[in-house]
Amino acid sequence: MQKKAYHHGNLKHEMIEAGLAYIGEHGVSDLSMRKLAEICGVSSAAPYAHFENKQAFLEAVQAHITSLFTEELEHSVKNCKDEKKIFIDLGVSYVLFFKKNPLYYSFLFTYGKIDVKTYPPYVFFSDISRQVLSAMHIDEEGIRNKTLAMWSMVQGLSGLSLMDGVLNQRSIKKEIEAILGSVSIS
Repeated sequence: MQKKAYHHGNLKHEMIEAGLAYIGEHGVSDLSMRKLAEICGVSSAAPYAHFENKQAFLEAVQAHITSLFTEELEHSVKNCKDEKKIFIDLGVSYVLFFKKNPLYYSFLFTYGKIDVKTYPPYVFFSDISRQVLSAMHIDEEGIRNKTLAMWSMVQGLSGLSLMDGVLNQRSIKKEIEAILGSVSIS
């Protein structure tokens, strides 16, 4: 493997992305801190300046993806005033985020350890859901059930978007909008 010249950029970010790509190709068990340093073309001690050990690296990868995912969801509804469209906007954003970043999807839902009650993307999604559904006079159990159903649907669509032959890849955004719009939230 040819070493890259270290350019004194954001090494932590570079290691996260390079390590994630390596995990996607070889699996988490094959990655070591030494291998991470080799991939990034830095000394074998360099990763330890950012990560205490492999477990800390994996946690940093999860935190990185979670932060980007949360920002994407927040951005998707920033200017949305239509309460019914807000769920479609959230869902489309959710699915397209993972469609554009399949390694993120694979890592989070294969290697990541997620407690959905405190997972920032779910908390954001749940807060929006509670706000909209409460205004529709839906009770607590209904809000919980509908929130989980909607989350499950976009989670499933995200996985399907990564498979060949399920969704029309040329018009995937329109197809996701149509699928999500076909389900009533009331």
